[in-house]
Amino acid sequence: MKIAHFALPILAQCQDDTSTLLSLKVHSTMESGVDHLLDAVGSRNVTQMASLLQNLVEDTIGEGPYELDKDVSEALNVIKRELIADIRGALNEAHCYAQSDLHAQMFCFADCEKSRVKGEKSCGHTCNGDVHRDCRLDLMELYKVHITECQALDGWVPVNPCPAAEKKCCLMSHSTWNCGELCTGTIANYGVNDAFGNWLFGMISTYEGHYATWVTLHGKCAASYKAYVEKDATCDCEQARCETKNCKWDSCHFQTCEDEYQRCWARCEGSYKSLIPPTECQEKDRKIDWSATEKIECYVNVLLEKPTPQELLDTCGSETCYNQYREEMYKKCNTICVEVDFTNEKAELTNHGRREHVEADYGADGRNTDVKDQSTGNVVDQDVTAEGVKSVRTMHRSDDGNENGRCTSHLDIDYLEQPDCTPCPERPSKPCEESAGAYATGDNTYMWLFYDQYDFRSKRDIKNFEQAICHVGEHTLAYAYNLCVCLDCEPNVEPPKQVCTTGKGGYDYSVHEIQVDCGAISKSNPTYGGSVDE
Repeated sequence: MKIAHFALPILAQCQDDTSTLLSLKVHSTMESGVDHLLDAVGSRNVTQMASLLQNLVEDTIGEGPYELDKDVSEALNVIKRELIADIRGALNEAHCYAQSDLHAQMFCFADCEKSRVKGEKSCGHTCNGDVHRDCRLDLMELYKVHITECQALDGWVPVNPCPAAEKKCCLMSHSTWNCGELCTGTIANYGVNDAFGNWLFGMISTYEGHYATWVTLHGKCAASYKAYVEKDATCDCEQARCETKNCKWDSCHFQTCEDEYQRCWARCEGSYKSLIPPTECQEKDRKIDWSATEKIECYVNVLLEKPTPQELLDTCGSETCYNQYREEMYKKCNTICVEVDFTNEKAELTNHGRREHVEADYGADGRNTDVKDQSTGNVVDQDVTAEGVKSVRTMHRSDDGNENGRCTSHLDIDYLEQPDCTPCPERPSKPCEESAGAYATGDNTYMWLFYDQYDFRSKRDIKNFEQAICHVGEHTLAYAYNLCVCLDCEPNVEPPKQVCTTGKGGYDYSVHEIQVDCGAISKSNPTYGGSVDE
């Protein structure tokens, strides 16, 4: 805010040469000082303004009573009531935006969580192996049926081998020497022996029956073998499907959490940490400027002060001790914001309850010109997320509130703690991972959980199953279940450094939603650190 240059005419009230010379000296000093001050106002150099005003007070403090020109008084009041309020409002606004930036950074972590949830959802579900297990258990029953039916066929085929035909000779019942017999009619009883034909006929009847039996047994054996082979193929496909799905699930979760989530979290940590140094620097600058506005206000009060004779008498025991009175006021100015900032003993970030507004004490005549006692006052802490009293995390506060009477605590940045991340859970054993010991019981390896606990690879014989063995290994559990060789997963890539290894997750990021309009913070409302003189 620019302030117009004010002319400073010599006061007409001066009655004698001494007072005239004093007036000329004071106003010459005032005019020169205000000229420099207006230049500083134009550049908004708050610390320079405070220094110039201090010099102006020091240059005039030894002079007797004087009457400021109306334009000069108005200019000083503009500085006090408008410019200071404007500067403080800008400092509060900048503080609000800086605090909001830290809260906004928290949503970087929230985005990591959202991406992780989305990624894990895309991974789908694992195959629990129940379908494959049931398939193999059914296959065992089909194996028993198959072996039983085919053993029945094998056992029947050697039964009732063809009996040898009895070889006979002289198959005619009578020789061809038939003299005399033809006349007797006995020749009608002569014939050729048909025993072999009867044997053949018997064999035909027997083997027709055997064939029918064989067809039945062969059909049962073939059908049971087909059923077993087809079921085995189904189980093999289900085994491969399950192992493939679990490999994809494992790879997907690895990529989502141990790779992408960890990289994302590391980026957010880096961004947040890089935000701290400039924020701390800007926080310090705002506090320096705020402290300067307090001193400016006090110095202007000294220049504008018009004590009554009674006030002079009460303060320094004389109705004419104007210089001493103003000097006492000036000394009070030097006690304001002696420490621009405060750092606790350990220089560690600790949590402190958010402070409320406390009005500073003034002199008995009101608040227009008297010096504030900063040790009795406090500007409210900004609460950009409306979380309430909870805490401000800073190293610039003491537990007992004794911070050398500084006036800048409301500009302490709340350096937020990083949210709890969600560590990657230990994934289930992936396909083909073997037990520590062969077929060890009770472990959580894939091969045990999916196969060995059901004896799918066991070399033990099938219990209570007594059948002839045609092939090596027949009638063992592993032979009957006929498990395929496990399909190994593709190896995962080398993961980045795991920055999230501890934490409980479940962080509520809604607490970082900004609830105030930083651009609309009132410059005159003490709740936001505005001027309390309005």
